[in-house]
Amino acid sequence: MEASACLGLAGAFVALEAAVRGRAAGRRQRELLRHITTHLPDVLFEATPEGVFTSVSRATRQVLLTEPADARGMSITDFTRDRMPPFEPGAEHVSWTTLWHLPDGTRKVLNVILQPLWGERGRLAGFRGVIRDQAERLTAETALRESEARFRRVLDAAQNGIMLVTHDGKLLLTNDALRTLLGYSAAEMQARTLADLVHPAYVDQLMALMASRAWSDAAPSHYEVQLLGQHGALIEAEVSLAAFRERGHTTGVLIEVRDLTEARRASEAIRRMADYDRLTGLPNRDLFERHLQRALIDARAAQTQVGVVLLDLDRFKLINDTLGHASGDRLLKAVAERLQGQLPPRHLLARFSGDEYLVLCPDLVGAMAADAAVRRVIAAFNAPFELDGHLLQVSTSAGVGVFPVHADAAETLVRIADAALHEAKAEGGNRYRMGSDDANDPARRRLELEADLRLAVERGELYLAYQPQVDPGTGQIRALEALLRWNHPVRGQVGPDEFVPLLEETGLIVEVGDYVLHEACAQGKRWHDAGHRNLRVAVNLSPRQFLVSDLDARVRSALNASGLPPEALEVELTETSGMLDLDVVSGMLDSLIDLGVTTAIDDFGIGQSWLGRLQQFSIRTLKVDRSFVQRVEASSNDIAIVAAVVALGHALGMAVVAEGVETQRQLDIVRAVGCDLVQGFFYAQALPPEALEDYLADGFDQEFDRPAEPLAA
Repeated sequence: MEASACLGLAGAFVALEAAVRGRAAGRRQRELLRHITTHLPDVLFEATPEGVFTSVSRATRQVLLTEPADARGMSITDFTRDRMPPFEPGAEHVSWTTLWHLPDGTRKVLNVILQPLWGERGRLAGFRGVIRDQAERLTAETALRESEARFRRVLDAAQNGIMLVTHDGKLLLTNDALRTLLGYSAAEMQARTLADLVHPAYVDQLMALMASRAWSDAAPSHYEVQLLGQHGALIEAEVSLAAFRERGHTTGVLIEVRDLTEARRASEAIRRMADYDRLTGLPNRDLFERHLQRALIDARAAQTQVGVVLLDLDRFKLINDTLGHASGDRLLKAVAERLQGQLPPRHLLARFSGDEYLVLCPDLVGAMAADAAVRRVIAAFNAPFELDGHLLQVSTSAGVGVFPVHADAAETLVRIADAALHEAKAEGGNRYRMGSDDANDPARRRLELEADLRLAVERGELYLAYQPQVDPGTGQIRALEALLRWNHPVRGQVGPDEFVPLLEETGLIVEVGDYVLHEACAQGKRWHDAGHRNLRVAVNLSPRQFLVSDLDARVRSALNASGLPPEALEVELTETSGMLDLDVVSGMLDSLIDLGVTTAIDDFGIGQSWLGRLQQFSIRTLKVDRSFVQRVEASSNDIAIVAAVVALGHALGMAVVAEGVETQRQLDIVRAVGCDLVQGFFYAQALPPEALEDYLADGFDQEFDRPAEPLAA
């Protein structure tokens, strides 16, 4: 209660008492007076100029431990053992807190509010006032201070930045993490507003979000913004907003800030490692193929040609064996630098594999332009290379494929260039050959294989084999991936790398995909009925299948026909599926998840399309691409890539599968970095169902209890 209010109450008490004495009939006033003096926890009093009580309320029993009758006639200084506080002439009141000594020997800190009563000629005629026990207030204030200090410690211990903001952008509080992120001290932050901390491009958007959050009880949502640090530094951040309520009313917005710098750096590092060759820094084959696809689209629209040059260093193995692999690596880098320096603008150089390079020549006009492009590449090798004090004269062989002269599809174009390269090398090297469209050309043979593949679907020559996904800690099979195989009546086993792309390009993948789904679900149900109820069956879905609007209905049909529980089916998507329309992928994934099936990303790490989207979809499993796993024995960089993918997957609550494990050393490494499951020839190749019965019962007998070897490559 404020001092003026207390004194006003004391004055009312005196006036009321006088009225009661003057009016014998004022029963209600007497009752009110009795109620006030009985129940008011503070002592109301009047006193002489010397501080002697002349009138006191009943609260003296609780506050002063003295009966009212005994208190009258006693002086304030009898209790305080101290002089009365001085008054300036004309002063209205004074607040005085001091230690009071009570009759039973106890001591209390009491607050006295004294109102001087001035008589004639400004002489002090007495006092009226209020005595209040401060113990409860002091206890409450101490508890409040301790609570505030505890809250501040918790706030400052948070790893993410936190700020409480009013709806007009004023900062009510911030924590250490936010101040450190932005580079401000606590004192400097007090002078800032939200508009000082957020990039102008995001201020209006954030203020609008805050306005909507003021009345919303929804869970906090996440938004990406740019913050402004000290001296204008730009900071990529993710913010989440939640309404802050006090006494049932929204008084501000609580904003949590997460620094995205490290996450972006890690994603960029993974993307870079996935798209670029680590030795030469050139784009790798996957990135080259994406550029080639784009170039073909542009060429169709502009009615121009696109050339693909595949070149291979002649006798590179001899150089490697003579001077050593380190020198060979330096030569590969030198070749990359020279070619990049001599290629025209918009031509793209990539490392294909080993000592092979790919050159993309877009916007060619006529066959002569393709011939000129490859001659320019060959001419780059006229001058010798200086390597480790030696001048090396290096030659190259090249093959050329031209769109649309030799092929319409990107992959076929590269194959034609590869066939032409082999022809050039067979003729002695140091030359180039153009692709051909005669009867013996690889493209023609591809067409024949495509025709045979259509018949294979009709004749039932395709079948499924299953490769185990094994728990590396126990040797038990946890899942089986269904893999499509083709037993050609004349050619024998045709590799999936050869016929699966044909299924994609021809559209047969949709029909064959239905067969795979039905057969895999039926086999999975047979394993479940045999007692393997914790076993999952994994099926690959191609990007082409995602373009079929009723894919979810096809999956449901396979599940219903077989009786396999939905959770026992896992559908695997390749990263190239992420290059389709995001809404299409998202909608179909939601439909599949609604069915109860689980989802996985296959060949993760060889593209960038899923890096920014993993959190948007309910992906359960990441499968590390075999190209990284198979190089971990020789490359610490590849170990780092696998470890980064494992860390990313686990951070998002996903299981991680290492594909392509073929050696004990590879197994030791992927186990050490935390891969949850392992798949590869080390355990088993893809096998027919009957060949897996013993493994399903007993698992793989390995020495799992021995320590893994060190991870150094």
